[in-house]
Amino acid sequence: MANIGNLALILALALAVYGTVASFLAARQARERFRQAAVRAYAAAAGLVLVAVVSLAYLLQIDDFSNVYVYSHSNEHLPWFFKLTAVWGGSSGSLLWWTFVMMAYACVFLWATRKAPKLMMSWALVFVGMGLVFFLIINNFVSNPFRVWSQIAPGGETSPFTPRDGTGLNPQLQHWAMIIHPPLLYTGYIGFLFPFSMAMGALITRMEGREWLPMIRVWTLTAWLILGVGIILGGAWAYMELGWGGYWAWDPVENASFMPWLLATAFIHSAMAQEKRGMFKLWNVLLLIGSYLMCIFGTFITRSGLISSVHSFAKSDIGYYFIGYLAVTAVLSAIVLIMRRNQLTDDNAVDSMVSREVGLLFNNVLFIAVCVTMLLATTYPMMTEAIYGVKRELRHGFYNTVEIPIFLAMLLLMAIGPIVTWKRTSRRLLRERFLWPTVVMVLVFIAGMTFNRVSWMANVSFAVIAFLGFTIVQEFGDAVRRRAKRAGENAVRALYTVVQLNKRRYGGYLAHFGVLVMAIGLTGAAFNSQAKKELGVGEILNVGTYTFQVESIGERDDPNYVALTAKVNLIEEGKVARSFYPEQRYYKASDSQASEVSIVSTLAKDYYVVIAGSAPSSVVEHPVAVFHVYVNPLVIWIWIGGVLMALATIVAMLPEPARARVPAEAPVGAGELA
Repeated sequence: MANIGNLALILALALAVYGTVASFLAARQARERFRQAAVRAYAAAAGLVLVAVVSLAYLLQIDDFSNVYVYSHSNEHLPWFFKLTAVWGGSSGSLLWWTFVMMAYACVFLWATRKAPKLMMSWALVFVGMGLVFFLIINNFVSNPFRVWSQIAPGGETSPFTPRDGTGLNPQLQHWAMIIHPPLLYTGYIGFLFPFSMAMGALITRMEGREWLPMIRVWTLTAWLILGVGIILGGAWAYMELGWGGYWAWDPVENASFMPWLLATAFIHSAMAQEKRGMFKLWNVLLLIGSYLMCIFGTFITRSGLISSVHSFAKSDIGYYFIGYLAVTAVLSAIVLIMRRNQLTDDNAVDSMVSREVGLLFNNVLFIAVCVTMLLATTYPMMTEAIYGVKRELRHGFYNTVEIPIFLAMLLLMAIGPIVTWKRTSRRLLRERFLWPTVVMVLVFIAGMTFNRVSWMANVSFAVIAFLGFTIVQEFGDAVRRRAKRAGENAVRALYTVVQLNKRRYGGYLAHFGVLVMAIGLTGAAFNSQAKKELGVGEILNVGTYTFQVESIGERDDPNYVALTAKVNLIEEGKVARSFYPEQRYYKASDSQASEVSIVSTLAKDYYVVIAGSAPSSVVEHPVAVFHVYVNPLVIWIWIGGVLMALATIVAMLPEPARARVPAEAPVGAGELA
C-alpha cells in the first residue's frame, strides 16, 4: 500500500502541474478547451490523492510498523478511531490530509462555478493550481508519509525492517475533539484560497466589484464559518484535555488560526460598503489577500517549530518552504494590485462622520489593529532570538492588556454600526436608537461597580454587552411589531417572516447575538477561582465557598494505558451534590502522561477537577494525588454562543426568496452579514 500511495502522489503532482499550465494557457489564449482540460486534470488528481489517503489509513489500521509514519503515530493497542485520527496526527500525514481536503474543495469549487465567467475562472484556476502543486511537492519530496524503515547490515547492504510496535499517538490527540478540530481548521485555512483566487481572476480580467463580490460571498462565508467553528472546537479541546482550567492561552498556534479569521471578518463587513456605495475597494482586496496569506503564515508557524506551542509540530525546515510559497503569492498579488490600481479607486467619498461607511472604516481599523498587534506579539520570540540570540515570549497578560480593550470597542461598534444609515444619519434617529441602550449600559456599569469589586474591566464588558443586547432586541422588536401590525400576524410568525424575507440582514443580527453570548462567557473568566493540594482519601479541598472531598483513589489497567483514577465529591450542606471522576493516564507505547479532566457544567458555572500529580499506590500504603480544582463561571455560554453564531451564519448564507425586497417594517439602517 505504501507503493500505491507513493505512485498516486507522483501522478497527482504530474496532473496538478498539467492542470496549472493548461489553466494559464486557457487564461492567456481564452481557450475553453484548455480550461476544460485543467478541470479534468484537477479532478483526476483529487482521486489520486484520495487513493494516497486511503493507503495511509489502511497502513495505520493494519499496524504496518515498517512504515515510519505508522510507527511514529500509532501502536497496536490504539483504538481504531484514533488510528483514523493518526492520519492527520503527525506532520506529514496532516499535510497529506491538507492536500486531500484542498483537492476535494477544488472539485466542489469547480462544479459550483461552472457557470461563472470563463476567462475569470481560468485565471482563478491558475492560483488554485499553484496551491495544489505546492502541497503535492511537499507531499512527494519534503514530507512524505510513505517512507519505510530499513536496516544496514555489516557489509553495507540495506534490508527492510519492521519494529514490533509503534510509539503511539500523542496522548493529547486521543480525544474526540481532535477527530473534528484539525480537519475543520485545515478546511477553513484552505477555503480562503478560493475567494482569493477568484478576486485575483476578477482583477486581472477587469471585472467590476459589484460583479465579483457577490460571486465570492458564499465562498468567503463558508471558509470563515468553518475556520470559526474549528477555532471554537480547539478551545473546547484545550479546556477538556490540557487540564489547565482554560480554553484560550494566546498560544502562537491559536493566534495563527485567529488572525486570518479576524481579517476575513473585517472583509465580510467592509464588502458591504463596496456593494452599496462603491467604496473601500482597495481595503477589500487587501483584506482578502491578507486572509489567505495569514493562513499560509499560520501553517508556517505550526510546521517550522520556531515558536514553541503545545499545538505545533517538531522543529523542521519545512516551514521555510511555506515562507517561500507565501513570498511568491504575496509578490504575485502585489503585481496584480499595481497593474489594476486604477480599477480600485472608490466611486464615492464619505459624506458624514456619522454614517455606516465610517462605522465600517473604524471596524476595519479595529480588526487590523488586533491582527497586527497579535502578529507582532506572536513573532516576538523569533525577533528577539534573531537580534539577541535568546527567545523572549510575551505571556497572556500582555495580550489581555492590549487586546481586550480593542475587543470591547468592537462590541460597541457592533451595536452602533448597523443602526446608523448610509451617507448620513440624522440626529433624530441617533436619539431614538441610542437613548435607551445608553441608559441601560450606564445602569449596568453602575450596578457592576457597586456589587463587583473583583474586576472593573468585567464591569465595562457587561455594560457594553448590555448596550449591544438592547440594540439587537430593539431592532428585532421594532421589525416584528411593524410586520405584525401590517400583516396581522402573531409575534412568532412575524419574527419568522422578517428573517425569511431578509436572511442576510437578520442573519447578521443573529450572528452578532451569538458573539454577545460568547462575550458573556468570556467575561466570566474574571471571576474564576481555583485551589491545588495533595490529598488522600477522605481529605477535603476548599475552592472559594465550595468544598470538594476525595472519596477514592485507585488504578485501572487498559491495553493502551495505565490510569490513576479518583472519585471526588462536591459537598453541599453535608451531602454529595455532584461527583467527579478525573484520571491521570500513563500511555505505555509513547511513555508519556496526560490528564483526563472531569467537568460538570451548569448555566452558571463549571466545576473542573483534574489530577495534577500523584504518588504511585504501589509505593505508599495510602495513595495520595495532587488535585487541582477550578470553579469557572459562565463558560458554557462560550459554546452556546459559538453554536448560535454558526447557525446564524448558515441563515445568512441561505438564498433569499425570489420576490424578496427589503420589507417596509425593517428598521432604518439595519445591518447585514455580507
